[in-house]
Amino acid sequence: MQKPLVFISHITEEKEIALAFKSLVETTFLNMIDVFVSSGPTSIKLGRKWLDEITLALKTCAIEIILASPESVKRPWINFEGGCAWIRDIPVIPLCHSGMIPTKLPQPLAALQAATATEETQLTLVLPVLAEAIGCTMPEVDYSGFVEAVKKFEGESQAIKQLTEETPVATTGGLSSHELAALVEIAEQTFTPGEVIATAFVRNALEKAGHTGVAAALALKMLARKDLVEFSTESDWNSREDYIAVKISSEGWNWLEANQDKLILTREASQDESSTELSSTSGGEDIPF
Repeated sequence: MQKPLVFISHITEEKEIALAFKSLVETTFLNMIDVFVSSGPTSIKLGRKWLDEITLALKTCAIEIILASPESVKRPWINFEGGCAWIRDIPVIPLCHSGMIPTKLPQPLAALQAATATEETQLTLVLPVLAEAIGCTMPEVDYSGFVEAVKKFEGESQAIKQLTEETPVATTGGLSSHELAALVEIAEQTFTPGEVIATAFVRNALEKAGHTGVAAALALKMLARKDLVEFSTESDWNSREDYIAVKISSEGWNWLEANQDKLILTREASQDESSTELSSTSGGEDIPF
């Protein structure tokens, strides 16, 4: 028997909340409910066409949760996915966060009964709808972990927004100046796609370029949230200590390729480099080997 499916409609930048809610649902109902998160690592299998998988999930889901923020409600896909569930006459629950509250939802989302993700008293009204879908009694639920994850996301997003507003340089290709600087620095230090470099190197380079440590940390955080970079834990064989490394993802290389016109791809050779080149072509001494 196929398990009931919950579809979480969200924008990529807010996938951390989507994955936290997925974990809450699966833990609460002991994996008796499947949760579809398009930006998650398991909902869309390798080799599958993502649009086909999303379409199938929209056709078969029993409930749809919409992560509603001031940014997400402006995105066409959120309203498109919400409309699919509306037409099927299944429960659609906007879960508000990051400054959005139920009374401020735009139409047609405002016509739906909504809840706030950081209010436990409101969350207690959401999961019973899922319990009804599988015909079980509502178990005891600890919402604190999910609420903490949402508040952490909101705090980081607010810090990023404030930093972006204080940055005098406009965004480039959807990236703020410190995000672009971090992405370019990683690419500068990468000889082949897939190669990793220590995040400490990126931070040092950005600080030398005039960015603060906070800007460097937030830049890496936002690049990861946009799926442009990936983190990993690597081992230093000399010191035998682990360190955090970062590499440009396939999406990141695609972004760089599509935005080559915004990048500096050539530079003037330094005086030392010019002298070396001249001496190597001027018939000087032979190379001693």
